[in-house]
Amino acid sequence: MEFQRNKTMLLAMATSPHLKLVLLAILLASFRQAMAAPPPSLLEEHAGALLAWKATIQSPPAQLQSWGNTTTRPCGWYGIKCGQHRARRQEVVITEIFLRGLRLRARLDALNFTVLHTLTSIRLPFNQIRGPFPPALASSLPNLRHLLLQGNKISGEIPWQIKHLESLVGLVLSENHFFGHIPIEVGYLKKLTRLDFSSSNLTGTIPRSLGNCTKLTILYLDGNQLSGLLPQELGYLVRLQELALSSNKLMGSIPNTLESLINLIRLYLWDNQLSGHIPRELGSLVTLQKLELSGNKLIGPIPNTFGNLTKLTTLHLFDNQLSGHVPRELGYMVNLEELELSENKLMGSIPNTFGYLTNLITLYLSYNQLSMLVPRELGSMVNIESLDLSDNKLMGSIPNSFGNLTKLIVLYLGGNQFSGHVPPEIGSLMDLIDLQFYSNNLFGALPPNLCVGGMLETLAAFDNNLNGPLPSSLASCRSLVRVRLQRNQIEGDISEMGLYPNMVYMDMSSNKLFGQLSYHWGGGMS
Repeated sequence: MEFQRNKTMLLAMATSPHLKLVLLAILLASFRQAMAAPPPSLLEEHAGALLAWKATIQSPPAQLQSWGNTTTRPCGWYGIKCGQHRARRQEVVITEIFLRGLRLRARLDALNFTVLHTLTSIRLPFNQIRGPFPPALASSLPNLRHLLLQGNKISGEIPWQIKHLESLVGLVLSENHFFGHIPIEVGYLKKLTRLDFSSSNLTGTIPRSLGNCTKLTILYLDGNQLSGLLPQELGYLVRLQELALSSNKLMGSIPNTLESLINLIRLYLWDNQLSGHIPRELGSLVTLQKLELSGNKLIGPIPNTFGNLTKLTTLHLFDNQLSGHVPRELGYMVNLEELELSENKLMGSIPNTFGYLTNLITLYLSYNQLSMLVPRELGSMVNIESLDLSDNKLMGSIPNSFGNLTKLIVLYLGGNQFSGHVPPEIGSLMDLIDLQFYSNNLFGALPPNLCVGGMLETLAAFDNNLNGPLPSSLASCRSLVRVRLQRNQIEGDISEMGLYPNMVYMDMSSNKLFGQLSYHWGGGMS
């Protein structure tokens, strides 16, 4: 109709038959060209949406130079992948955006997700994306399977519209600036296998609806300000391999429904306000490799069922109010590398079954009420690097079998009731850096070969009954940083001590020393 109107007007304006023929030819050519131009394809619309978003990015990185001015070939652009349209197999569309760690100073709400409705994957981790989580992202992308936005500066609430992303398999929003609750609508995402909201300032309770996400293998909610009880419904997530709820404000007891998580490999509940007993049922999670419950208010005994956890490499129970004896069954966890039970109310003896823990690297038992003798079997822990038995009520002699612990770097024995001599075998530990056995009842001379490995930095043996001369080996121990030998009966000429370029603190007061020490170090002498 428009063509006909224009033709009539132009022909009426023409003053000669020849001019009319020329104008008619031009109009016919324009009509054919208009009829031949197809409407823009989906791919061109998608490219246009990306170019419009790029125009809003502050100082776009060099990688986006490939996003040209043309809208016809976006499948070769950096971070862009294409595929066939699910409904129209012959049509190519943009399906993935993957721009990791480019420091993009952009906003999500500047990207037209309504146009980009064919996306199956959005991966924009570790950038500088600001602004809110746009509801349009959640409501416009029915085929989205992966949404990875971790390590950005996205703020505001997670919108309830997130329930529309029913195809999601992976949802990672960690390390952002969200606030508010975790929407209960997340429980609609029943295809999720990975959910990570860690370190995102979230508050409120853990939604019970998460129990509907039964395909989850990874659930990270740690590093937030979540409060309330642990939902019993977490026990429905029987495919879970990793559950991290640490560094929150969770309270109440650990639900015994967690015994259903038979595929669990890592369980992190540390740094909360959990109380009550540790459920014996956790001993049935035989696939566990890491169990961390430290920094809570847990009471009662350590379950002896933990002896079933033979794949465990890490057991952290420190900083609680646990009581009773240390179960000998812990010695059956022969793959343990880290065993930390400090800052509890444990009593009785150290089990001699700990000699079976030959893979142990760290053993921390300090600040308890352990008593009796230290079993010589601890000398079988040949891979141990840090051994802390300080501030207990341990008595008797220090086992000379400690000389077998040739990988020891740290040995803390202070604040006990040890008596007898310091075993000379300790002086032969070549890698020893920190040696402390202060506040005991030890007597006799210090081992003559102390610091023979040339690594010793800290020596704390104050408040004992040590006597005899200073070991001559200390004179050449240039690695020393701190020496505390005060309040003993050590004898000799202190002027024979060497030069210590790294020394920052030395206290040898209240002994039977004479002479004057040269001040050739970075600190001073007390």
